Amino acid sequence: MNKEKRICTITHHTVPNYGAVLQTYALQKAILKLGFDSEVLNYDSERVKNSYVMKFSQIKNFKQFIKFVAFPKERIRKQRVLDFVKKNVKVSEKKYKREELPLANNEYDLFITGSDQVWNLNIHKGDTSYMLDFVDNNNKKGSYAASFGYGEIPKEYKDLTVEKLKHFKFYNVREVQGKDILKRYIDKESNVVLDPTLLLSEKDYENIVMENNKLKDYVLIYNLTSSESLVEFARKIAEKNNLKLACINSDYKKVPNCININNASPEEFLGYIKNAKYVATSSFHGVVFSLIFNTQVFYELNNKKVNNNSRLENLAELFGLKNREIIKGKKIDEYTDIDYKNVNVNINEIKKESLNLLNEMLID
Repeated sequence: MNKEKRICTITHHTVPNYGAVLQTYALQKAILKLGFDSEVLNYDSERVKNSYVMKFSQIKNFKQFIKFVAFPKERIRKQRVLDFVKKNVKVSEKKYKREELPLANNEYDLFITGSDQVWNLNIHKGDTSYMLDFVDNNNKKGSYAASFGYGEIPKEYKDLTVEKLKHFKFYNVREVQGKDILKRYIDKESNVVLDPTLLLSEKDYENIVMENNKLKDYVLIYNLTSSESLVEFARKIAEKNNLKLACINSDYKKVPNCININNASPEEFLGYIKNAKYVATSSFHGVVFSLIFNTQVFYELNNKKVNNNSRLENLAELFGLKNREIIKGKKIDEYTDIDYKNVNVNINEIKKESLNLLNEMLID
């Protein structure tokens, strides 16, 4: 292992949701498999602290107070997500506040931002830390599977985005839409690479998957958009195939006549997807892990005007999943099963290309 080169990644490792922490874990493991050590920059993001209330002292308004008191299981789930990071991810000992980030320049030889929506200034409320604006040497700036989360930069952030992203040495993005944005606004060429979770095989996840042997023969709902049509579709799949209905809740509502799972850890989340007969989801990583475990999956796009559909649309295009999109009025019998023989070949081919691009950054 090359321990002489000090590699740092910066991403959403403190966001208490499954996709955020599992992509953090996956990128670090992929770097390790390529023969390099790395750690995640422990950035103490104000945006994250303000958005995700974990302690009573963080409460800033009445709405947060109500949620904190009324839904203790949600706090348990969030804590279990963050505990996963403590147990499985190497993070810098120092916790950096925004104004302290320049101090990291002396600690690392390469900074990699990504994966996840690290370049989405809407969700960051203008915080450009994930655009590596604190790194003083442009040759130390790289991205892996960085995502904007939108197909068009919001008007109020266009100038800021161009200014902060124009001096990277390595540009590797997760979606074609991100590649187009970099070319159109900054005149920079970039590579489209796989989300880091897809750099690992099913075998690589064996040590962290926790299976529930009591729950069998079920359709799993993972519904990030609180969509009633998604639930109704999953219910029809369950009825047609004489299966149970289970739901990993993304909000505080329980799905009627369903096994509601409120506080699953990331390890259990993986187990539920792996053992499901079908998955119905509005989540990008819900689809990704279904592909990794070869589970038959259906996905629904967000119909709101402001959405982050680009990542799901890109994934569907890449692996021929367009027929799996849940469309109102489309009958269940009109959907064809995913041919995982072809999908797996496709994943492995693109995985090699993505790993080569990641390795180029590491050895440069």
